[in-house]
Amino acid sequence: MNHNPSETCDGDDDGSDPASEPSIVDDILDGEQKTVFENKQLVDSNTIVDHNRIYGRDEQLAAEARAFRDTLDGERPPDLLLYGPSGTGKSLTVKAVAEKVKDRAVQNSIEFDFVAVNFKTMESHSLDRAVWKLGHQTAKKAGIAWDIPRKGVSTDAKYVRLYEIVDRHFDALVFVLDEIDTLTGHAGDDEPAYSRLLYSLSRVMAEQHVDTLVSTVVITNHPKFRENLDSRTDSSYNPTGIHFSDYDANELIEILNRRRDAFKDDALEEGVIELVAAYGAKNEGDARRAIDLLRDAGEIANRGGETVVTEQHVHAANDSVVKNRVLEIVGGMSLQKKLSLYAAAVVADVSDGTAPSPAVYTLYREICQRTDRDVYTQETVNSHINKAGTYGVLESERTSDGFKSGVHLVFAFTEPVDAVIETLEADDVFDEIELATARSIARQSLRDT
Repeated sequence: MNHNPSETCDGDDDGSDPASEPSIVDDILDGEQKTVFENKQLVDSNTIVDHNRIYGRDEQLAAEARAFRDTLDGERPPDLLLYGPSGTGKSLTVKAVAEKVKDRAVQNSIEFDFVAVNFKTMESHSLDRAVWKLGHQTAKKAGIAWDIPRKGVSTDAKYVRLYEIVDRHFDALVFVLDEIDTLTGHAGDDEPAYSRLLYSLSRVMAEQHVDTLVSTVVITNHPKFRENLDSRTDSSYNPTGIHFSDYDANELIEILNRRRDAFKDDALEEGVIELVAAYGAKNEGDARRAIDLLRDAGEIANRGGETVVTEQHVHAANDSVVKNRVLEIVGGMSLQKKLSLYAAAVVADVSDGTAPSPAVYTLYREICQRTDRDVYTQETVNSHINKAGTYGVLESERTSDGFKSGVHLVFAFTEPVDAVIETLEADDVFDEIELATARSIARQSLRDT
């Protein structure tokens, strides 16, 4: 039986072509943009803002400016060590000052620049990858191609090419090494990769690799990273330390108010800034998170077609940020790491927010035995939990409850414990574990230890 191609099973053809009708994508791309933002870059925490927008860091800005002032006098600026909690303005201040010095250097016919690398964002935390990244970023600042492949070329060859670029294109250069403590290198190395990197950069002028005035700014949340420096590095690397403390809620309000012009007039409901600041203060005074949260609240308002950012948008943005951040961190962990972190989270949940390692191990061991899983040593479990610390989920410190009790680790979560537990329980393996039972075991283990 032959069919007429013009016939359809649904009845008469109205002659319209669905492909020619505007789609939802066309409506969005071609329609008038409705937004609460005037200049969204101002609420992007990665934006380098002018130093006049930075609040509560006059002492740190002054110290950085005094250090970089040497560049304008043709002298090598001292190495700096910026340390303090996340989101307290370490990267922000030094980049703002460096940008200002760069402008002044142009006026004085000095080729000055800075190269910033955040090692935490690298897919590999080896020395070789760090040198490659520094070379790539330095070449970019010099306006030339970085012609060295990631693999197949020795680390020494990467250093040589890096120093050639530095020497040919800059009178003075500052390497800003952010989250340097995550540059751990390979297991079994005699010293961490960051120790070897700092040694090389601190000796680059003394060993006549370059005539350029080279200095480093090291940024870290953990100033004790220096305890792991090789003795050679510790001898040659002598930075000036600048401490950054947490912001309180009032300081966060002022910081956010200085970025209010990111939004259109009357686009922020009364109380929004204060609520965002309160969330930021709860997150240990993290200004970066507060700025990102304010932007996310605006994005939610935009998606809803609303013209005013409300407190409801802030609450929704915070819930989303917490869940997404924790999910990203723990989602790719191995089973044993998840079990270890789960035990620590449950212990912290039933205590004062901290988790002593002996109690954690007791719960971990019990969970493994009840679910027929291999039981690893306490040292391995502690190592698994500390791995989560490198991603900002928690912090740990060694403590002692007295001579007879010995020294042990105490874990303190920097992300909401309930969000960590909820995210971990999304894994099917936790179907075998009753949270109420785990909490009961955790309470008993705390009493016993």
